[in-house]
Amino acid sequence: MGSSLRKAILFACVAIPALAAGNLAANAQTASTAEAGETQVVRYEPDFFKPFQVTTALDMVFYVPGFSFSGGQDVRGFAGAAGNVLVDGQRPVSKNGLDMTLNNISASQVEYVELISGGAPGIDMQGYGKVVNIVRKKDGKATINFGGNIKFYPHDDLPAGFFSYSRNRDGKTTDIYVEAFRFNDNGVFNGHRYTYTPDMSDTTPEYMYIDQIGGGWGNLIKIEHSRPFAGGKLAFNGSYNPIYFDMDSAYDSTEDGIEHLDYKEIDSEIGVQWERKLTKSLTLELNALSTHERESQTDVYSEPGFEATYTALGLTDERIFSAKLSWQLNERLSFKFGAENVYNSLDNASLYTEDGDAQNVPSDVVTVEEDRNEYFVVSNWQAMPKLNIEAALKVETSTISVKEENRSESFVYPKPKIQAVWSPNEAWKVTWRSERILGQLDFGDFASSVSLLDQVIKAGNPGVVPQKQWQHALTFDYKFWDKGAISVTFERNDLEDTLDRLAIVTADGVYDARGNIGDGRIDAVSTTLNLPLDKLKIKGGLLKLDYTRRWTQVTDPITGAGRLISNINPDNYTINFSQNLVKWRTSWGVEIISMNNASEYHARELYRYRSTPWYAWWAEYKTTNGLTYAIVLQNPQRRHNEQYRTTWADLREKSAVEQQQYTHYEQKPWVIVRVRKDL
Repeated sequence: MGSSLRKAILFACVAIPALAAGNLAANAQTASTAEAGETQVVRYEPDFFKPFQVTTALDMVFYVPGFSFSGGQDVRGFAGAAGNVLVDGQRPVSKNGLDMTLNNISASQVEYVELISGGAPGIDMQGYGKVVNIVRKKDGKATINFGGNIKFYPHDDLPAGFFSYSRNRDGKTTDIYVEAFRFNDNGVFNGHRYTYTPDMSDTTPEYMYIDQIGGGWGNLIKIEHSRPFAGGKLAFNGSYNPIYFDMDSAYDSTEDGIEHLDYKEIDSEIGVQWERKLTKSLTLELNALSTHERESQTDVYSEPGFEATYTALGLTDERIFSAKLSWQLNERLSFKFGAENVYNSLDNASLYTEDGDAQNVPSDVVTVEEDRNEYFVVSNWQAMPKLNIEAALKVETSTISVKEENRSESFVYPKPKIQAVWSPNEAWKVTWRSERILGQLDFGDFASSVSLLDQVIKAGNPGVVPQKQWQHALTFDYKFWDKGAISVTFERNDLEDTLDRLAIVTADGVYDARGNIGDGRIDAVSTTLNLPLDKLKIKGGLLKLDYTRRWTQVTDPITGAGRLISNINPDNYTINFSQNLVKWRTSWGVEIISMNNASEYHARELYRYRSTPWYAWWAEYKTTNGLTYAIVLQNPQRRHNEQYRTTWADLREKSAVEQQQYTHYEQKPWVIVRVRKDL
């Protein structure tokens, strides 16, 4: 990131609150502070969002001051996968697709929106410092939306279409979403690779031109329904999502090669949730969820006199049962008691051959099972009108077994947490949070994989254990100019059993694998800014900024020296500028997103990635009869990507350098034309 942007962020953190002091004028018609929890809950009426010309609940979430949407974590289990938006005070039954759920709710169906900081009676914060609660009208009429888009791409024109239905009436809700789509691989590129001798002294290095074309098709069906049942509320969820992808690659060099990849993935999910008030102060919630994923691939690479084939099939299953009892002792004190049981399994089999001969690859056949339980108690206390304290203790027990290794290990991890939110006035909030976080193992770390072009074999590691960390965070939130907000967070993470890459040495050679490499540290400073631009003479303009700067350190298991943690970008940012021209029913904007700028420390290789930012320009026009036309220009500047790869004969930095590679490629721009009809 350039110095000019850093200066702009510094200005946002320091100067804007000073400029805005005394200008906070909460609009009583649009945003108000709820009585419960004093300044912990801020309520936004529909009129607040009218200047933004919102269409869906997801649009409304985007414009909530000082809030950044998270769709949840891609982890096993139900509790840890939650997003930071609730619907009618509840988390949707599904583990995924929160953005789709919100996009399926029309803005006309929303009664009001709440921003909750720290906690509030009857609200499960899902582990976040802030959550948004979308409250729907009780007897809203059904809304139907349908539409489609065409993606104009250099190689092909890619159509997609969708249909959605949503209704909330008499305590019964039904949401249906159906989508069919074609897509291209956004990473498709014309690449140029240069391979040098160890000292990079070649005047004419080996050159390779890489031409790739990839894409596929898929569809999605997602259904959610809830209704009164047995004195409570019963909710169902189901989804089915097959995706098919193939890619053809041609490698033009001294030894021309071609590669063809076939990839198929089918995800399905079914869940049920029941919630009932047992007494005036006690509420019971039960959840059951089952997910299944089937993933297969066949990758064939050939060049004159040589052919390599890699095939793999993985089956992943998850079954979740959880129960939670909420006790609202009084208006200031509440407790939650709960337990969750999760069973996960992975059956993965792969085969790597060279010229028809099977190669010996560690952990090419793996069966992993995990039986995990979590027990928790959470207390939320409004200690004073301006001070909220949340304390939690979670205990996780886990047994992981690897059939092929005849290994079975059990773990017990306590996970305490405390969070305090002080709100001296309606403009300021100060939050302190300390908690112990237990990472989850990626079952893919247990299984091997092969990159045919680079001839890199990544071994599975049956001995990997979860990463643990203590996380401490201090956050300052400030509201200004009615719709403006800024948030600055200082964060410290002390890691144990840091997950990174390590070397596995066998009689057949040195292999790279994911594993635990000791203690580590991650320090971070993040800023979120909502800056309305009306006072700066840009009517209807809004600037949103999310920026995080990270400093990481860990001891390298090969060299013994300190280094960065693999695959963590030091700078991440998203910049959104939008302008709503209500008079002309038009809006437009631009989005800038930082991309990969990380390093990877492998057993025999060192990779460094450098990418220019991603740009997107868009414009939208809404008619008076419910039609919306939009055009999006993606990647107009042709994003550039660079990869620097150094390969050693044996262990990295402990043996002679074999070669150094430099690969450069650029991604092509494309245009999307979209039409949506709201009934």
